[in-house]
Amino acid sequence: MKSLIYLNQYLSKYRLSIVIGLFFVILGNIFALIPANLIGRSFDLITQAIGQAKLNNNLDSLYYSLSIYAILLVLVALTRGVFMFFMRQSIIVASRNMEYDLKNTVFKHYQYLSSSFYQKHDSGDLLNRITEDVSRVRMYLGPAIMYTFNLFTLIALVLSRMLMVSPLLTAIVLVPLPILSFLIYKVSHKINIQSGLVQHKLSNLTNVVQETFSGIRLIKSFVREKQVLNYFKNNSIDYMNLNISLSRTNSIFFPLVLFLVGFSTLLTVYTGGVLAAKNYISIGEVAEFIIYVNMLTWPATSVGWVTEVIQRAAASQSRINNFLSQKDYTIFHSNISPLLKHKIYDHEIRLVNLSYQYSNTNILALKDINLDLKINHTIGFVGSVGAGKSTILKILCGILKPSEGKLLFDNIPNEKINWKQLRNDISYVSQDVFLFSDSIRNNILFGVEDISDSELMMVVKQTCLFDELQSFKNGLDTHIGEGGITLSGGQKQRIALARALVRKPKFLFLDDALSSVDSSTELLIINYLQKYFLSTTVFLSSNRLSVLNYCDSIIVLKSGKIIQKGNHNSLIKLKGEYRKLFFNQMDN
Repeated sequence: MKSLIYLNQYLSKYRLSIVIGLFFVILGNIFALIPANLIGRSFDLITQAIGQAKLNNNLDSLYYSLSIYAILLVLVALTRGVFMFFMRQSIIVASRNMEYDLKNTVFKHYQYLSSSFYQKHDSGDLLNRITEDVSRVRMYLGPAIMYTFNLFTLIALVLSRMLMVSPLLTAIVLVPLPILSFLIYKVSHKINIQSGLVQHKLSNLTNVVQETFSGIRLIKSFVREKQVLNYFKNNSIDYMNLNISLSRTNSIFFPLVLFLVGFSTLLTVYTGGVLAAKNYISIGEVAEFIIYVNMLTWPATSVGWVTEVIQRAAASQSRINNFLSQKDYTIFHSNISPLLKHKIYDHEIRLVNLSYQYSNTNILALKDINLDLKINHTIGFVGSVGAGKSTILKILCGILKPSEGKLLFDNIPNEKINWKQLRNDISYVSQDVFLFSDSIRNNILFGVEDISDSELMMVVKQTCLFDELQSFKNGLDTHIGEGGITLSGGQKQRIALARALVRKPKFLFLDDALSSVDSSTELLIINYLQKYFLSTTVFLSSNRLSVLNYCDSIIVLKSGKIIQKGNHNSLIKLKGEYRKLFFNQMDN
């Protein structure tokens, strides 16, 4: 339960709404007692009237009194309804606001964690933190608090009234309640455990369906429809069996509740009848007691539910607290000296004894990199698969944090750079493109508002998209489907490149970003970049060495180390890795 202490900050923030809500809980319960008292008095009046009727056969006064009581019952019910409305409006609305704040806190933390964190955690698990876990916590912040306070308030008020009427009858009728409440708690506990298993199995089933939809092309190409169907059936059977088991347990719960209500009522009627016959209490007080017992019975049945809600909320909040305690921040989330909040990338970028090791695999991707890079140049990175090209580009643009060594912009180390500001001038395009299920226009203009149609069309032409868009029925407003499923790989990469260029970046990182584009189109795009983005520093990695002719300098990597530096012509003249890679590619 210690994990729930974290939520005190939200409870404190909305304490006024909660206090008002709890005040209406008390008022509502007070007014809940009045009908029982009125009904008890009505029974006493009827009993007295029956005795008097035998003498004078006059029931006018009875009719009048019962009419008054009926009107009072209606007014009390309406008043209690108003109190309950304000109770729920205060507490439930406050819980929704707290849910909103907690979700924002979690989502904000998502954005500040580095890429390495996401490499170590499943997306489904992270999604559950902000959906299922937060929803369970909200049940504690709202309904659980409301029902718990209502439970204790109602018990206190009802018991005090019952003791005032008849302490003896109170002691007798309350004996079975704790026992039956314990049984209900056990059944409720089992229901919640089974509900959790059902929810977990449903998540697995949903993942199967999602993966099937995403990989339907692969499934069809390998003719694996039957196998996938069988896998789905097996998961469906498990889900069905768990649901059936849950239904069986649920079928025990409600009869048990009805038994509790019936047994308590029967005990009250019998014991109260005996006491009334001996003139210890009146018939009206017996009727009043029956109502009080029913009022206590139903809250007693909620003990198990409330307890389980609190337990599940504590478990969920523990998961959230564990997530929020992660300090694996991106490097642009550093403390910045006020003197260094200006733009500081006018001259050069330096890498000094820089190394990087992937924590999940312990692979040393970069080893002792020392490099001086000039601003407003085009710099190419070459190497075989696993050489470290992508890693060094991600470090340069702030996606990854160096394990050792320094990254300096104009001799200012990375931990003192205002990366948040700098990232506004950075565009990064990787080989694996992500597109939103939206129009081509909105995908290109993602995060950009102040751009004219003419500027947009210029970028479209620079990325060789213009002619293809003419064949689309809706042009730039064509909806591309989830992940750009209606587009080819080359089209998706060029849309991603256009999205990067509309920002007019000072630094452009192309991490094998045109691998799905034919070589002639790639060369044409590079020519455009050379012509229109003269003030942009371009970092380029490509498996096509022909495009590196346009680079001012080329860095050759092998096994995470720099083995050669120079331009295309100088490296070709040397008998080294670059010359070997270039001619091998030409021969193929």
